[in-house]
Amino acid sequence: MGHILKLKGAKSAFILPLILMAAACGISSGDPEDREPDPKTEQEWLIPFSEIVESGHGRDGVPAIDQPVFALARQTTYVPDNRMVLGVHINGTIRAYPHQILDWHEIVNDEIGGIPVAVTFCPLTGTGMCWKRTIQGETTEFGVSGLLFRNNQIAYDRNSDSYWLQMHLRGINGPHKGYKLETCHVIETTWATWKAMYPQSRVLTTETGHRRDYDTFAYGEDFATDHNEIRFPVQNVDIRLRNKDRVFGMLGPMTPDDRPLVRLYALQHFGDGVSLIQDRMETEDYLIVGSSEYNFATAFRMEPGTDLDFRSIEPVQNLLPVVMEDPDGNKWDIFGRAVEGPRAGEQLTPARSYIGYWYAWVDVFPIFHLYQRR
Repeated sequence: MGHILKLKGAKSAFILPLILMAAACGISSGDPEDREPDPKTEQEWLIPFSEIVESGHGRDGVPAIDQPVFALARQTTYVPDNRMVLGVHINGTIRAYPHQILDWHEIVNDEIGGIPVAVTFCPLTGTGMCWKRTIQGETTEFGVSGLLFRNNQIAYDRNSDSYWLQMHLRGINGPHKGYKLETCHVIETTWATWKAMYPQSRVLTTETGHRRDYDTFAYGEDFATDHNEIRFPVQNVDIRLRNKDRVFGMLGPMTPDDRPLVRLYALQHFGDGVSLIQDRMETEDYLIVGSSEYNFATAFRMEPGTDLDFRSIEPVQNLLPVVMEDPDGNKWDIFGRAVEGPRAGEQLTPARSYIGYWYAWVDVFPIFHLYQRR
């Protein structure tokens, strides 16, 4: 079932807590520019301090891209059809960020449709998302801290030096501890699917300002499909799916103990064509759209008081990026935009969601519900 793990770099799981405690006690050596950031004290983290590990790269050892350069999708030739991309659509601007660049940089500080955003990807957990860079009225940039929690990226922001756990989408240490990031809608799919849907979109180029071989795989060609290769120790294992099966997850309403309800959907279970799932968490209704054939999933939350009934919407086949239609003849695209019909121009509210490896969801959010078709 793929639950025997080949752990790499686990030694640092025991070394880093000693380094962090030394820093917290004011013990340091060497050039100040070479030191790791002061992690404060154990009590100031919202995640278990003992499980924070050093990736081996150090702060900014994986360099974020701060001045991204783009080209038209139909003119982009360096991305193989089967490689994955993250697609973002904000205020009429549509951009794609290929995994083969994100593998090497993990964060792109960008501005899309006039909105400052960070597009982030953690290769170890297979999680890609986009969040706004304006926090409590101040716009910042994000960098790669070199720290991990349960294999997931911990970012830092350059204004406040707060730390952010990517999959939690919240600050976990520093002045913004507990702050929940405002996300932007992301579609993760193959390059073949994306360029067929949005040939006029713009795509991140290899002009990153850094020397990397973007034709290769940062973690090896088989890393994303080798279910036994997980770089750092895991705390929770569930063998209902294979470790690196791609799973779409939604972070729903918050519970009294300040954790989100989590609902998971295996991409392999959506089937060919476009499928729709109506689901509910607490008092909130969601519409999940996905396709195993086209390798994507996304979700929308019904706003209170809306006159649009998710139960009346039907999937649309062979018309990507249009994926669904309501009884009034409105056609909705993959980003939840009405592109035809009486509601043309309206926008559905995207759910707080992203795709990641099964093992990562299980480990970072051990309390969850796995959707099963009846």
